[in-house]
Amino acid sequence: MERYSESLRFELCKKVPQDIQEAIVELQGIVGSRKNIKKNYIYTDRMNVANRVTLLWKTVFNSTVNLDIKKHKDTYRFYIKLDESYSDLLEWKGELPGYFLRGVFIACGFISDPEKGYRIELIPINREFTRYISKALDSLSLRYNVYGKRVYINGFSNAERFLSLIGVQHGILQLEEVRTMKLIREDTNRRINFQGSNIEKTLRTSDREIDVINRLMESGRLPERYIKVADLRLRYPHATLSELAQLSQPPVSKSTMAYYMKRLEKIANAVNKDRP
Repeated sequence: MERYSESLRFELCKKVPQDIQEAIVELQGIVGSRKNIKKNYIYTDRMNVANRVTLLWKTVFNSTVNLDIKKHKDTYRFYIKLDESYSDLLEWKGELPGYFLRGVFIACGFISDPEKGYRIELIPINREFTRYISKALDSLSLRYNVYGKRVYINGFSNAERFLSLIGVQHGILQLEEVRTMKLIREDTNRRINFQGSNIEKTLRTSDREIDVINRLMESGRLPERYIKVADLRLRYPHATLSELAQLSQPPVSKSTMAYYMKRLEKIANAVNKDRP
């Protein structure tokens, strides 16, 4: 999940905002996802997210952010202090939901490994912020589920559409390529299993038919009209009924060959009943 998620985040963080409105709405998504309502700062453990906030802040407010970097466990954490005079501008009002969700994904989004499934998770710090995410998803007619502060988008078509709406391009090609390969593998496995099942069925049927023929020959009750059919089956024990039908001289239909075999089995059963 982490590797593919980071590749998408990296792609989105390289996008250049086309105008201030796009920049501020994306910034609202990032800030809202990472902000604790009791504190006037946001934090992230990802340098590319901190750099994205810096770029958007400069685009929108034409000023630099108050950035503080602190050691956190085995890595670094980036703290960005928020100027309270901008608090109203940093609250999403419902405009441009695609850009807003781009910011949300950059800040707190994850996507499962496409080899294993198709699920996007949006996990903001503040549980109340999920109502903004829900509003954005509703406006774009995307299906989702909410559990606690986690928002889930499940299924290939939903995940692909979400990524397209937030501006992912290269990542979608990867997603489609992986899905195509999975479908090919699944189809190949189905065909192999189907063929294997058919082969087993053919062999079982052939063994039964050969047993019937041998019993009739031992009892001397094999009808003359079925001698050629019996000889074909004994000579080609692994052949299907369709193949036997084509080998017959003259060729007959599969249904005709099946009828011959059923008649032989019926005669053999009658012979068994006649035995003392």
